[in-house]
Amino acid sequence: MSGVWEPELNGTDAKLVRKVASGKKITVTFNINNSIPPTFDYEEEPSQGQKVEEPELTSTPHFVVEVIKNDGKKALVLDCHYLEDEVGQEESTSEFECKDTNYTLKTDSLDWALYNHLMDFLVDRGVDNTFADELVELSTAPEHQVYITFLEDLKSFVKSQ
Repeated sequence: MSGVWEPELNGTDAKLVRKVASGKKITVTFNINNSIPPTFDYEEEPSQGQKVEEPELTSTPHFVVEVIKNDGKKALVLDCHYLEDEVGQEESTSEFECKDTNYTLKTDSLDWALYNHLMDFLVDRGVDNTFADELVELSTAPEHQVYITFLEDLKSFVKSQ
């Protein structure tokens, strides 16, 4: 990752931490489960003898950005996803405890000017398009490795009596 992100990987959970100033940090958390978008198309079946191009399988995980101030006493938590992944993503875990009494809002209801200001706010803190592209690269390798391990475990399970 570009910048000064400290990565942590624990199974399928990942965390990137960037310390900005004393008592301030940015944490990005995501889980690689279900992060590969569906690649099948029900409408098109290849005709006999037609070569089928397999799409590149890249992990585009749902992720949570937390901008934390005052040593965790205040936080702005933004739930993010890639546009092509609007369906089927699991929730990421958050370091900041978001209670049911905390106000939450979907961006569909948000004023576009405020939405653009929030995007600029993230860009100023290193969470931009380059970061998003690098996050895809960072999450794809462990996702593929966990998938291979899953297939090996499945094979072993099926073969066992």
